[in-house]
Amino acid sequence: MEESKGPEPQDLSTERDSIAEVERDTVPASPIAPLTRSAGIGGETNFWYLHGEFRVFWKVSAYGTVAFFAMIFGGIAFFGIFREADWRFATPIITLSAALAATLFCAWAIERIPLRETGPILDFIGLRPHPRALRQLLLGLGITLLLQGILLVLELLFGGARMLSGHVTIAHTLSLLLYGFASFILVGFAEEILVRGYAFRVLQKQGSAALALLLTSGLFSLMHALNPGIGWIGFANIFLAGIWLGVARIVTGSLWLSVGMHIGWNFFLGPVFGFPVSGIIERSVFVTTPRGAEWISGGAFGPEGGILVTLLLLAATAALHHPRVRALVAPLPDETMLQETIEVRE
Repeated sequence: MEESKGPEPQDLSTERDSIAEVERDTVPASPIAPLTRSAGIGGETNFWYLHGEFRVFWKVSAYGTVAFFAMIFGGIAFFGIFREADWRFATPIITLSAALAATLFCAWAIERIPLRETGPILDFIGLRPHPRALRQLLLGLGITLLLQGILLVLELLFGGARMLSGHVTIAHTLSLLLYGFASFILVGFAEEILVRGYAFRVLQKQGSAALALLLTSGLFSLMHALNPGIGWIGFANIFLAGIWLGVARIVTGSLWLSVGMHIGWNFFLGPVFGFPVSGIIERSVFVTTPRGAEWISGGAFGPEGGILVTLLLLAATAALHHPRVRALVAPLPDETMLQETIEVRE
């Protein structure tokens, strides 16, 4: 009796080739796939990828590289065209343009988000409009008005500051305020998007909140390292300001409050109360001159170079964790889908 034959064995090499071909057809190609071995197929981990996603180092490096060269070449082009441009407006415009260019590049080339889909891109930046966006922006201005009022009192009491009026007309006062507010609106958006936009989001998502706070605050300090009159206390205070602004982003899940606080801090410190802003003397309504010990008053760098600002920033950062403050500035419960959360990778 003849035994029945089983199915004939298939060619294993042919089967593997078929599977590879299916994977190539079903997995979308990365815009920068030619530079890498693959597009993270099957959640692979290698030099470029961790669990199928670009490692945070490569994302942040790409963002920083594009932003750096965009700033250099954008600055050359800008001042080549507008030779008499006011640097108080030109610098933040160049910075903002570079930050947006780097964000768009990373969104398209790394995150594979079509540029026509503005919602996900705004999520990465942290500026997607939501019902409390304007409220958070205005709250940021109000919080810094309160903080600068406290700082002014402390400087007068302990920093030996002397405050004088500029004796200017109402029209001139309004022009000073409008000029200063407009320039610091640009500064606030430019620096927040550059430092606490895409890079912060990636560091928070693929690393941790602590990593995002420390690295972006360190970069924020380095951006001011060459400002006139800066010392070690001033450098440390800029770092603490970065922590404060970063915590505001984490608490609210967006950049609106951080932008408002950044604008308000500079505006009320300089054009309104007449202190140097990170070593830069602004045209102001009042002129306030510190005369006390430099480690208290801040000296030529302004209050940000003294220990009074150190104490104020520590208190302001701690206040953001208070339940009542969080309830005031955080999104409403039905807006939680817009709030950024730290994703724990499996």
